[in-house]
Amino acid sequence: MTRAKEVAKFFSGFEAFHAIVHGYLWLSGMTITLVGVTARPAWSFGALLFNAAVALVLGFWAWRRPTVR
Repeated sequence: MTRAKEVAKFFSGFEAFHAIVHGYLWLSGMTITLVGVTARPAWSFGALLFNAAVALVLGFWAWRRPTVR
């Protein structure tokens, strides 16, 4: 087990959490304004897709079986 894979596992969960939060924001239709920038539900949908993709890529890489050499 390498340290890089352990870090990837952590960030996979981190990104999965963000995907869930953005999914909730998108489904509820919530608009958020922070520091003068307004994020509408369409932005949350895009962030949902991006964060879910990053979580899946990191998760597949971190939990795959090691190749036998």
